[in-house]
Amino acid sequence: MATWRGIADAPDLESRHTLQAWTFLRATGVVPDVATAKVALGVVVVVAVTGGHDTLAGYRDGSVRYLNHAGGVAVIDSPTPAMAAANAELTTAGQALANLIGPWHEPTLPLVPAGATRLIVLTPSGPHFGQATYEQLDADPMAQPVLNSAVRLLQLVVDQTT
Repeated sequence: MATWRGIADAPDLESRHTLQAWTFLRATGVVPDVATAKVALGVVVVVAVTGGHDTLAGYRDGSVRYLNHAGGVAVIDSPTPAMAAANAELTTAGQALANLIGPWHEPTLPLVPAGATRLIVLTPSGPHFGQATYEQLDADPMAQPVLNSAVRLLQLVVDQTT
């Protein structure tokens, strides 16, 4: 447990490593302190499409992952300045959302149903998420900034990888 705590507390690690450490720590009953619990270390947007899901993940450290339902994958660890700015906008919007909703405490998230879009904010206290149709999220004042930021980031990812 001390190793996981060391990883969780290390200031310059990749966001995914910090999040993984907190997943293991929570599983052993360790709870992050109030100042750390809701820090948005990443935002994931999952869109159910015919034949699967498109998944975009932007992390506080600037890295991005995009998994296309057709099998394409983009892994970006050194984003362009525009992509870094869009990613920062996404995590800022995610932080605002996490501040308003609580974390999911179950071991796994439920499957994303057909026709749904899910917004997930990844924090040391666990994932904070909401889901609805894309249109419903786009009309929701809490979800819309996250969704709009994700669309901007996705466009930059697609432009860079095509």
